[in-house]
Amino acid sequence: MLSARIGAGPLTLTLSPEGRGDAGGSASGPTETPGPAEPIASPLRGEADAKRRVRGRKAQPAQVSRARALRSVKTDAENRLWYHLRDRRLDGLKFVRQLPVAGYYYADFACREAMLIIEADGGQHSDSAYDLRRDAAIRAAGYSVLRFWNTDILQNTAFVLEQIRQANQSQPASDE
Repeated sequence: MLSARIGAGPLTLTLSPEGRGDAGGSASGPTETPGPAEPIASPLRGEADAKRRVRGRKAQPAQVSRARALRSVKTDAENRLWYHLRDRRLDGLKFVRQLPVAGYYYADFACREAMLIIEADGGQHSDSAYDLRRDAAIRAAGYSVLRFWNTDILQNTAFVLEQIRQANQSQPASDE
């Protein structure tokens, strides 16, 4: 238990302007006190990334479950291409897989920042009329579409990646 002594000084410590304890008891006169310091703003986790993100329309729960199902079943070509596109490995572009676009269409790979969609086509893409309707709907949503055959992705991956780079660089920087 603390007892107060008669004639004792205050129990609080006088801080120096730098906040390091007693100012040393300098008797040379008044010391200059700085104004209020502005706090250093530290972004919350993910806050800086959220500002960078480009978001489209929010997907419906049925679209999310369908996209998850499509992501769980991937071809060898999609697997190889995803290895090169994921984690911003290709020119710092953020790609996602099986993005719901333009209603009920799903893009194999999409970069929202560059408004670019990449499709890996195998033998199941024999209906060119369907692909033309699909591409028209995706282009109407503002995306450009690149299509590659699975054999090209597997046998000539460097060429495919170079085509994606060129398509990204040829995109206009602003909407015109």
